[in-house]
Amino acid sequence: MNFLAQKRKKILQQDISPTTSKARTFDNFYYKEIALLTGAGGYGVDSINKTSYIDPEGKKILNITGDFNPTNMLLEFYAEEEKERVMATFTKCSQGTPFTTIVKMKKTTGELFWARVMGKPKYDNKGNIVGIHGVFQDITKEKERETQLQESMRTIASQNSRLFEYANLISHNLKSHASNLNMSLELLGDTKDTSEAKELFSLLKGISNELCETINDLCETVSVTETAKISKTEISFEDAIIASKQRLASKISEQPIQLYTDFSEAPSIQYIPSFLEYIFDTLLLQAMERKHPERSLNIQIFSLESERGSSLLFKDNGIGHSREEDLQKVFDITKTNTAYTTCKNIELFQLKNKIEALGGSVQLDSSPERGSTFTIVF
Repeated sequence: MNFLAQKRKKILQQDISPTTSKARTFDNFYYKEIALLTGAGGYGVDSINKTSYIDPEGKKILNITGDFNPTNMLLEFYAEEEKERVMATFTKCSQGTPFTTIVKMKKTTGELFWARVMGKPKYDNKGNIVGIHGVFQDITKEKERETQLQESMRTIASQNSRLFEYANLISHNLKSHASNLNMSLELLGDTKDTSEAKELFSLLKGISNELCETINDLCETVSVTETAKISKTEISFEDAIIASKQRLASKISEQPIQLYTDFSEAPSIQYIPSFLEYIFDTLLLQAMERKHPERSLNIQIFSLESERGSSLLFKDNGIGHSREEDLQKVFDITKTNTAYTTCKNIELFQLKNKIEALGGSVQLDSSPERGSTFTIVF
């Protein structure tokens, strides 16, 4: 080898070493920053030695401190209900099938969180699968936003569907009122008979009252969205039911009613006062309207607290509904709906509309033997 060849070899050796070192430093820095930015950590399973490892970023996510040695398959970091699925997924991966999944994981503190987990088979130099390696990312906030968005979309879709039905019904009613009003005025203009004129005036008064009622219902429905934007205040269930009983005192006095309430589990909620008052007024009225003819009316009202939040149970022993009937139709307002013959469906439509406008839900469980139970989740 001549002098120039030796010099070129020396220069190449000097260039390669620093570049490799810098590249490793560069890769290590960006790996840590990207892992920190995305909330991601790495893990691996060694099938040969039956061991597992988690990188530093992964340990931070799982709150692992000290010399904690995870077991093979890392199952202790998954929620109990997920372990069977995780075991099956890891088994398939150890046979050559990579995976990406959303799963509920668990920190060493017991705190649960949502994670996106990716895993791939790990091969040795001979192409044999010797383990699994991959990354997992904390996506709890993303999952919560997705859940909230889905719930909002379901609520909006439900409200839009009911409002569309309501718009059709209102347009039909207004057209009917206008037609009746026009016809009555024409008859009134043509008549010379005093008694017939008085009868037509009485008819006009009835049409006018129905028209005003329809317009008031329309205004009430339109105002729900704006009213729902009002700041919520702390409201006592006991105070709300007392106020409702006072407003309906004359109707309540018309028949014997046994009213039992228990708000000890959840004495109050953050809500819009007028909405809560409407809930009590409407359910009390519908219970009285649907009283069973052969038994005294018994109403029980409970407030409950659960993971879903505060809820209200309103039970009565009225005539109820048959099991074959679609119970959700009692909240609809269509021209062919005869679910309620003595209680206006517009009231129950408004009830559901108000509750869902604040992100809640209402369900009805009913039978002729047991009566009706409304469950409202706030």
